Amino acid sequence: MRRTAFIASILVLLAACDKAVDQTPVVGTPLTDLSASPTVLFQIFGDRTAPRAVPIAVLVDGSLRPLTLDAEGWRTLDSMVFSAGDRLTLYHRGADAGNAVVTRGMWPVGEDALYSLPGCQQVVPQAVLRLESSIPIAESVEMIASSAPLPQIAPGRPFPTNAAAQGRALSNAIAAEVKIAPEEIGHLDFSSRWLLTGAGAERRTLLTSVVDPEAGDAGPGAGHTTTIFALAEDSAGVFNTSFRHTASGESRTVDFLRLVNHADLDGDGVTELLMESWRYARVPDLMLLRYREGRWRETFRVSMEWCLDGAK
Repeated sequence: MRRTAFIASILVLLAACDKAVDQTPVVGTPLTDLSASPTVLFQIFGDRTAPRAVPIAVLVDGSLRPLTLDAEGWRTLDSMVFSAGDRLTLYHRGADAGNAVVTRGMWPVGEDALYSLPGCQQVVPQAVLRLESSIPIAESVEMIASSAPLPQIAPGRPFPTNAAAQGRALSNAIAAEVKIAPEEIGHLDFSSRWLLTGAGAERRTLLTSVVDPEAGDAGPGAGHTTTIFALAEDSAGVFNTSFRHTASGESRTVDFLRLVNHADLDGDGVTELLMESWRYARVPDLMLLRYREGRWRETFRVSMEWCLDGAK
């Protein structure tokens, strides 16, 4: 498709693509029921020689739900999934990536807690892992894992080789739509790639991102900044812009997004996207996007503030 036609197809579809939210946190949410041993989902992070796992959600009757537990519940969860020798299934870019073995949980009998935070009495449990990965692992690990294996979608056709050009056209079209001047984003870090997601007619999603690595033109966290994050599905050369996030303004007020990793977590044949949302000098959130009715929608978010003091 010619670049001009590609941009035109984007602009036609931009109007309805602002992010939608399936559910929002509700005050007084009931505690997560662990009695039936639900499948637990984890973020895997850290140095590859001793990465850590932190629980972020559970899968109950095909539904993904954030964890809501009291102090006793977190200890119960630790004993269920973080005993030495427990195995977690790893996922990377929509595919099974091997296993991880727990080498130390949060509260081993007779030992101090794995970690603590200054001035905090109750923290989210973590575990130290040993990776048995089936793929090459970078120095820093960012993966998803589950306490029970989850089938992943079958590989599709090879990705097109034009991700950079089409991603640039997509980000430029979005910038024009929201009246962001070209000079605001021309010097920023740009990336674009295809994801095997199972979404759309071609089962693949184009990700494009424009971000200021310094988060401010007057220095880190100072001055003005702009960011664009967008997703689009390819349908016979026509791109449906299915998610977009744009922000431009005082750097301390701008929310940034990035993809952490993705996997099919609920068995519907389409991956879920684990995202990080952050703002300068604030604790980030993890947010989960699901594809429904042609749109990537925020299902829930979990704070990466691991101190639970005062949490309800």
